[in-house]
Amino acid sequence: MIPKVIHFCWFGGKSKPRLIKDCIRSWKRHLPDYEIIEWNEGNSDLSHPFVKEAYDLKKWAFVSDYIRLKALYDFGGIYLDTDMMVLKPFDSLLINTCFFGAEDSEFISCGIIGAERANWFVKISLNHYDNFQFSKELNLGMHTIPKIITDIFRKEFKYYDNFDEFAKFDNLTIFPPEYFYPLPFSESENVKKYKEYIKSDTLAVHLWNSSWIQYSEYTYLRKGEYKKGFEIVFENIVSEKKISWKYIRKIGSCIKESIKLKKNE
Repeated sequence: MIPKVIHFCWFGGKSKPRLIKDCIRSWKRHLPDYEIIEWNEGNSDLSHPFVKEAYDLKKWAFVSDYIRLKALYDFGGIYLDTDMMVLKPFDSLLINTCFFGAEDSEFISCGIIGAERANWFVKISLNHYDNFQFSKELNLGMHTIPKIITDIFRKEFKYYDNFDEFAKFDNLTIFPPEYFYPLPFSESENVKKYKEYIKSDTLAVHLWNSSWIQYSEYTYLRKGEYKKGFEIVFENIVSEKKISWKYIRKIGSCIKESIKLKKNE
């Protein structure tokens, strides 16, 4: 069983904006018997080389990527991004040994993660960071935690399908988008209308307030943020020194999707 503990990260020392405070209040309202732990500079072990370098560079998102996994591995519980608005109790989730939510059909997101203490999948995810080094040439967009977790999941379970439905292996569950990400990133400008996106299965809504996070090229292109999207595409081509037709087709599909969304506005 996953213990009734909520973990969240807050690095950098800035005061929490109103939306973040509202989200934390929603946790307390719907999860009254859960312990809530804030991980920050005062109680986090920042000695891991990846964390130390990310912290020195003020890459708070990357500090949080590691610390959230470390907290779950050491203590178990449920990690929440600070912009996750909870709508219903989480008790039905506790029977899993580990769970994530998909943000769309292609990517597992990490705005909510649940795990028992010392979970094996969390451990191999942590191990990914042991050989990670920052450099001027490094494309950070290729190393966001959703990409890392999605790649590890597909490799471990040889899973090549999409995430529109439940994906379950060894009591590790990937919930489809409507459970935690009913508001797509491509429509995040409608955050004030998030209630219109809620489905009957929705337990929480990610409000996409973490502007310091770099998302994938696909996410930016679907949203119509072509400059950011193509910057990552260009970096990928340069770093990989090759490009596949499959990659080109995915880029084209995202652009078509963004055009379709704009026509429907």
